[in-house]
Amino acid sequence: MNKGKYYITTAIAYTSGKPHIGNTYEIVLADSIARFKKLNGYDVYFQTGTDEHGEKIQLKAQDANKTSQQFVDEIASQIKTIWDTMNTSYDNFVRTTDANHIKQVQKIFKKLFEQGDIYKGTYEGWYCTPDEAFFTESQLVDGKCPDCGRDVHKAKEEAYFFKMSKYADRLMKHIEDNPKFIQPESRKNEMVNNFLKPGLQDLCVSRTSFNWGVPVTFDEGHVVYVWIDALSNYITFLGYDVDGNHGDLYKKYWPADVHLIGKDILRFHTIYWPIILMALGEELPKQVFGHPWLMVGEDKMSKSRGNVVYLVIHG
Repeated sequence: MNKGKYYITTAIAYTSGKPHIGNTYEIVLADSIARFKKLNGYDVYFQTGTDEHGEKIQLKAQDANKTSQQFVDEIASQIKTIWDTMNTSYDNFVRTTDANHIKQVQKIFKKLFEQGDIYKGTYEGWYCTPDEAFFTESQLVDGKCPDCGRDVHKAKEEAYFFKMSKYADRLMKHIEDNPKFIQPESRKNEMVNNFLKPGLQDLCVSRTSFNWGVPVTFDEGHVVYVWIDALSNYITFLGYDVDGNHGDLYKKYWPADVHLIGKDILRFHTIYWPIILMALGEELPKQVFGHPWLMVGEDKMSKSRGNVVYLVIHG
């Protein structure tokens, strides 16, 4: 008996280094859900993969005396090997250096710009290189990055911005009308009270201080920032097309039934991603579930902090 479609995704693993068991935990958890749904008669599509652009990767590749593409090829191969060793039943392993994905991201960026959702300006603020994120003075905690606790530095550059506030009321209503959209409940309260209610700031969506990214087609020197590039994987690899010529997988499986992600990237998936979809005129995922972290002592396990445990593969 076919109970209908079920589309599940993990967050795509960042290729700044080989995955630790915290990353592996997520793919195994998603695999368990996918297998359970299949056993219960659902037509399941399970997508995972790698996020391969950004300043951190460009710097790590330089340190390793490799091109950025060589560097991500090696890391992506390691990640896929581990996912396969864990016998996970994914249907598609995606990579954001894929040519069609890049083309669609460029078209998405251009569409958002042409319809007035993105505008050009200058960003000046505090920047955390490991997290590749800008923060205002008020967002810092004891003068350090609020997400990872490390040092930040003052940065200024020309950039494009997304008018988040334009869609804030619509997103708030969607969250209120769909109580299962953000799970667990504690995560929903955190997003609403900490980000939506105080008012959304415009989001920096391009960079000029590095070049390892998707080039903005109409403004040389700008690359599309991670939020639009990485998040779009959930639709581009299903065959989403900005012009409406969607592939069969997109027509069949979108919207996603669940995005399974770590709680540290909940803001990107429950605020930025839904707003991008609203701006594109596409349906929102049915649920975003923010799972807890695997901890090392009191701290989150993190590649950039170095406090990680790795899966060891024996030949």
